[in-house]
Amino acid sequence: MRGKYFRYLFESLDGELLHTGSIYDKEKQNMTTYIYMVGSYCRNGAQSRSTKLFAQGDGIPEQIDLLVMGGYTVQDIIQLIGIVKHHRIKKVILPYLAPIQRLVLVEELKDKRVAEKEAIRFLQDPYCFLKEYQIGRIYFLYGNGALIDREPEELEHGVHFERVDPKSLQLVQEMEGYAVPVVRAGYIVENGWLFYFGVYGLDIRIVSNFTRDYFSHMENIDELSENIHEDYISHMKRLLSEYLSKFGSSPATTLAMYAGPLYANPEENDIFMTEKESVGEECRSLRVRCRGDDRCMCTVSCIYQKDYDMIRSQTEKDRWVSRFGIFMLGNVNLNRYLSEIAARFFRFRFRIRGVSVPNCGSGEDWNHKILNLTPGNSRIYWICSKNDITSVGVVSDIVLTKSNYRFLAVDETIGCCFSGYIIPKEDID
Repeated sequence: MRGKYFRYLFESLDGELLHTGSIYDKEKQNMTTYIYMVGSYCRNGAQSRSTKLFAQGDGIPEQIDLLVMGGYTVQDIIQLIGIVKHHRIKKVILPYLAPIQRLVLVEELKDKRVAEKEAIRFLQDPYCFLKEYQIGRIYFLYGNGALIDREPEELEHGVHFERVDPKSLQLVQEMEGYAVPVVRAGYIVENGWLFYFGVYGLDIRIVSNFTRDYFSHMENIDELSENIHEDYISHMKRLLSEYLSKFGSSPATTLAMYAGPLYANPEENDIFMTEKESVGEECRSLRVRCRGDDRCMCTVSCIYQKDYDMIRSQTEKDRWVSRFGIFMLGNVNLNRYLSEIAARFFRFRFRIRGVSVPNCGSGEDWNHKILNLTPGNSRIYWICSKNDITSVGVVSDIVLTKSNYRFLAVDETIGCCFSGYIIPKEDID
């Protein structure tokens, strides 16, 4: 029998939101697993909280088809390193940051004690660092490609990212010292699922111009003291200070991602989706794979084997329309980029079931008009990584705007899971 079974899991650790998705095609016996992660972004200064790692080994799948780094915080980097060291990764997608932007993060790492040396090595040369772990394909996203102008059902399988313009490519090569695979954000179709991206943040041309201008006004090298090391530290501190003074309050560079099925027509398919929340050890067990001789391929197989009867027993009145998409907003500043996001993802507004609240619900990044992106009376879940910066006003906007909006806060003790299936009706009859 044909059919797709899927699961979306949301967890949070120390402000880092980890979204794990799995899609299982029963007919083809094909499994696709992806991870989207994003940490909280604090402006003008390093975060004082310690960075913890998600449990490795039996929690996160051994093989990850798509690993998406939604932000570029110290948390994101440390989590990324932990995952690539212990798991097989086919594709990694992350935003491109200029060297000076990465240097700011190096300074922030001085107050960290977890994986500091490796994190600094990553920031010095992200591409070469990732290549050491034999990752299949690495994509750095800079700028957005063309909008999707067709229905998802008409899209071709594969990776569809556009090349950046020659001037931008040359600029990146000048800054890095060699060619880096920088592309425009586009989409990926894999195992009947669409992954559509948008990147938002500082334009590297502006950052590059700032760096050039700074060094053009620097003192003549002959006037420096004999202690080159002290001079270097002094100039780096001054450079970072001026950078933070100019760009410290700027929006974070981040990736937004829509993920959802290509085919989910309720007239042609028997479809269902359910949401459940878990506490404590039960939360952790949601992402632990089966053990024993009959070990499952991943947790989606568990959904099929263990939850199938429960899902099938639902009555007709409980069925939802085919809003099976998840919209991850990363750390995007909605006050700055709302119009661009609305235009880019407008086509999928009736396909979205869950939305991640950007930057842990920070009031500085929130714009209540984003709530208009999901019209209709269907229940919409707004998932937020609970953090010190979570704003009461953001929560109030969500729960009081529409009765069908639900706010889900996830933290170290509470997570949530969406699971469901899409089965052609002709296979059931």
